[in-house]
Amino acid sequence: MGRKLAAGVLAAATLAAGGCARHAATAPMAGNLGGPPTEHAPTGTTPVTPVSTLPPCGDIASAATPPDCYLQSRDPAGLTFEVRHSGSGQRASVSITVLDPTGAQVQTLTEQGVGTTAPRLRDLDNDGRDELIIPIMVASANTRYVIYRATGDSTRFQRAGELAGIGIDTSAAGYTVVTARDSYELWKVEFWVFDADKLQPLVTAQVQFLDDGTGHIGGSQCTVTDTGGLSRTGLSLEQATAQFCAEPTVLRVRR
Repeated sequence: MGRKLAAGVLAAATLAAGGCARHAATAPMAGNLGGPPTEHAPTGTTPVTPVSTLPPCGDIASAATPPDCYLQSRDPAGLTFEVRHSGSGQRASVSITVLDPTGAQVQTLTEQGVGTTAPRLRDLDNDGRDELIIPIMVASANTRYVIYRATGDSTRFQRAGELAGIGIDTSAAGYTVVTARDSYELWKVEFWVFDADKLQPLVTAQVQFLDDGTGHIGGSQCTVTDTGGLSRTGLSLEQATAQFCAEPTVLRVRR
């Protein structure tokens, strides 16, 4: 592809980044597809007073070893997450202590090989509980995230799996949506569901940018592939293509 096509695709990527940024919430870190989603406050909940003496997590991505900080859940559980980084580079690790609203320690989670971006909280499936999202590795344009999940009134988190992309979104139907860049001309938008606290792939919408023959973008083509969960939707592949290619996250990439 010529430089004009590459530039056009990069412009589309910028639009996609701006679209997903609008889903970021309370943290002061500037949100975009290049960073993890921020804390999300479900409608109708009352913010809980943090029990940690650490400073709140924010935009600390420039530090070689990020300072210790806390995340505050704004879901009904009202949990506080104390984030402590150690090491640097490939040996960096993060330890997250989960505290209940009284300050009692509930659980400690540890991940190795993390970057310098702080974890974030977000309700990824619209069930009213925040998931814990930990960036663990950056590869080219995409980042790999570990997702921890607790449901109902539980205060203990289970490791639900890993996702890789340049950003994570939530669909109106409660799907977890991951946008990943495969190349300048090809984007993949993956749809996932939680099943027994484990992430399971559903379908993937692939957006291919088309060259009009002069080095310019002449539109895009969207196709849907079954990545293991098409039967869950009750749709045929043709019906799924029509539905998932019309999802807002996919449309932001296509234009």
